[in-house]
Parts: sequence; C-alpha cells; structure tokens
Amino acid sequence: AKAVRASGAVSVEILVDEMGKVVSASALSGHPLLRQAAVEAAKRAEFSPTLLSGKAVKVKGVLTFNFTPQ
Repeated sequence: AKAVRASGAVSVEILVDEMGKVVSASALSGHPLLRQAAVEAAKRAEFSPTLLSGKAVKVKGVLTFNFTPQ
C-alpha cells in the first residue's frame, strides 16, 4: 500500500462476542490494497462487553479505518 501511496477510508463489519472479543471481521468498502490491513487491525481490537438488561450479548458493528500517506 505504501509503494503506491494508497490512502482513504476502509469500512470493516465486525462481530463482537459476549466477552468483548472480535470473532469475525470483513471489509465492506475501501481501497483493495488497504482492506486486509484494516481487517487485521479490526481483529486485534478489544471492547468492553455489551450489556442488554444486565446480560452480556454479541453485537455487530462497523469500524472505519482512515489511512493517510506518510
């Protein structure tokens, strides 16, 4: 990506389990050369458990990673 100076936003859909761990991630949009890096970053993310009526639940969401040339 650096060699061709790719930049821009990549949207990644994630599924977070009851413990706050990302269990799946897939790129929805963005530059093809940046998608894999965004998915790998999303898989390393950790969240606080989401509670619904006091019970931890799985949640799905979208993260957006913004890549800028250096």
